[in-house]
Amino acid sequence: MKHSFTLFILALCLSFPASSIKVLFDYRVFHIPGQGPYVEFVTAFETLSMKPVPAPNGGEQFFAELTIVLSQNNAVIDFRKVNMSSDISENGDTSPFLSLERFMLANGTYDLELTARDLSDEASAGETYRQTIVINNLSDGAFISDIQFVSAYSAAEEVTAFTKSGYDLIPYISSYYPSELNTLIYYAEIYQTDNYFGVDQPFVSSVCITDALNNEVAECKRIKREKAAPVVPLLQVMDIRNLPTGDYKIRVEVRDRENQMVCSEERRFSRNLIAAVAADPLLVSDELLKASFAGQYTNADSLYQIIQSHHPIARNVERNTIDYQLAGSDLRMMQSFFYSFWLRRNPESPEAGWRAYEKNLAKVEASFGTRIKKGWQTDRGRVYLRYGAPNTQVVRHHDPDYWPFEIWHYYQTNTGLRDRRFLFYNTTLNNDFELLHSDVPDEVQNNDWRRLVRARESNRPVDVGRNASNQTTDPYSGDEIEDLWYNPH
Repeated sequence: MKHSFTLFILALCLSFPASSIKVLFDYRVFHIPGQGPYVEFVTAFETLSMKPVPAPNGGEQFFAELTIVLSQNNAVIDFRKVNMSSDISENGDTSPFLSLERFMLANGTYDLELTARDLSDEASAGETYRQTIVINNLSDGAFISDIQFVSAYSAAEEVTAFTKSGYDLIPYISSYYPSELNTLIYYAEIYQTDNYFGVDQPFVSSVCITDALNNEVAECKRIKREKAAPVVPLLQVMDIRNLPTGDYKIRVEVRDRENQMVCSEERRFSRNLIAAVAADPLLVSDELLKASFAGQYTNADSLYQIIQSHHPIARNVERNTIDYQLAGSDLRMMQSFFYSFWLRRNPESPEAGWRAYEKNLAKVEASFGTRIKKGWQTDRGRVYLRYGAPNTQVVRHHDPDYWPFEIWHYYQTNTGLRDRRFLFYNTTLNNDFELLHSDVPDEVQNNDWRRLVRARESNRPVDVGRNASNQTTDPYSGDEIEDLWYNPH
């Protein structure tokens, strides 16, 4: 079954790099009672990046090949290759077309390799994406599936790959909700409440939207009385027409009759309500702009470069605005965005906020800038600007046993997180250190960081477990690098 739909792509779950074919990809984990977990891989093929094929009776069509390989410890666990085709378009429709593939997988960690290829383009070698997938569904107790965003739904007339709980659900492959979308449709499943509460016993499902500070949005909350069963499906439509621009989470909870939470699941998304700009108190008048610090910048190209340097501290919606709405816009719009950006952060003195940030930009440019990257574009520069100056730094640039690396430790970051670390390393031997691992949520997390930092060793194999009980320091055992990570000094 093939579906076409309008897809907003300013903020994506995952996407392939620019090439001859562009593909959007997402996956969600669900559960079948008595059988175990399964993963749904949803892929949207961007027809604008593909070569059309004339259809026999007019119009045009697109053809693609999708290969999915799942491995554990370098052994292939499951493999699938499917050919996909779009509906025939007679009016130049360029909507993406979808593939949905399900795999039954036991709990564990898997390496995913997904390759997409345009079958109509002989020169296309395809694009390959790799990711680690972790499945940890509970074996006992109540739990909730991943939350799936839905573009549209209807009662199922026949069972297809898109059918769940009697409905055909068309996935929304994005976590970005622009002004054009006034509803957020989600689907989730609650499992094993019959074991936890007893068959047909009452419990409560609660869903709410929370803002960046974890405060509930009052008008975006639903509470429903449920009956315990092996699977309790949740398909709801949330009205977000008045939800302001910002970063949010949707949270699903299961609560007992005493209102005690049993389990929960959440998913992030961003909202950009452009239609509400006219009522925004941050709307800047021409007179105010001219008299403000933003009015001092009168060259559109130069101002846009300055605005781009705000990426490290910008919210998701602001980054989308910078990249997709301000590029090529007029000077007045850039000045208004620039002024409003700092007014939101420092209402008493937006200029003071900008000047402090400008000084930090100069610091990271002097310390981390390269011949091809501005300081704020480097990983160290971005982290410095977003989280502040680290309290301690381990700097090892000339140790022959390791790639050049730095460990930054924060007692408390600018974002309020305590006792956090970042590990940067450099395999190119220039000044551009890559962020390899961090314990900050939403930053890079690589469990193989110890081996990768030591990968410069050429005369001795790496054995992370060797000498684990030895109290002396051995740079090849993993003890030294771990000590530097957990006890920076």
